[in-house]
Amino acid sequence: RGRPADTRTDFQKHSLRALVLLLLKDYPGSRLCGHRDLSPDLNGNGEIEPEEWIKECPCFDAASLLDEPPVNPGYL
Repeated sequence: RGRPADTRTDFQKHSLRALVLLLLKDYPGSRLCGHRDLSPDLNGNGEIEPEEWIKECPCFDAASLLDEPPVNPGYL
């Protein structure tokens, strides 16, 4: 079974990054994760691994969203 592709446009990446930054400012100490990362830890090892995901979306690592380089604002 193939992995879904990340089909976000640059504008979507920019908008999501801006929204997440605002939410983290309003809710300090929150954990940034995708809903796939909220799947149950079936083997009890403390890590949600791809074979345990109930869903495969989002198809990018939400926790590292802010580690991605910002989209060029001149592009938007």
